[in-house]
Amino acid sequence: MQYPADDEHTYHQVRSGSLWVWRFRSTTQIPVEKDLCFPDLQQIVQIYRHKTHKRTGAVSEETHLAVTSLSPTQADAATLALISRNHWAIENKLHHKRDTVFAEDACRTRKAAQALAALRNLLLGFLHQLDRPVLRSVRSFSVQPMLLFRWLNGCI
Repeated sequence: MQYPADDEHTYHQVRSGSLWVWRFRSTTQIPVEKDLCFPDLQQIVQIYRHKTHKRTGAVSEETHLAVTSLSPTQADAATLALISRNHWAIENKLHHKRDTVFAEDACRTRKAAQALAALRNLLLGFLHQLDRPVLRSVRSFSVQPMLLFRWLNGCI
């Protein structure tokens, strides 16, 4: 960030065999440039991620910028970090489930992609009502599709 940070928050996490470090730096020193057209802009946030794979020692770093209309009194760097983490936790949980259960990343649809994603989300919502893992349910229904139709008939 080219401006000094007004607030900073760092947290660490060991996940998937890697050590992750996140640093959130926020500033209220907004540049007055014509291209920056965010009328309610209160803070600019720099999100820095550093990942070290514990076994191989491979390192990757990313830096992203975010803008917010929340003032520093409404959200300090720690609060902005929490908001960011919660957003991505929801996004990743849903995407991970759709990819592992339905192999969505391998699906090469063009115009029907949005419709298929909506159907997959609907089906996941139904499957979460069962008392067993979603992937096991999908596999059972793949082998015996009539069970799925009977079960859906009772749900709808």
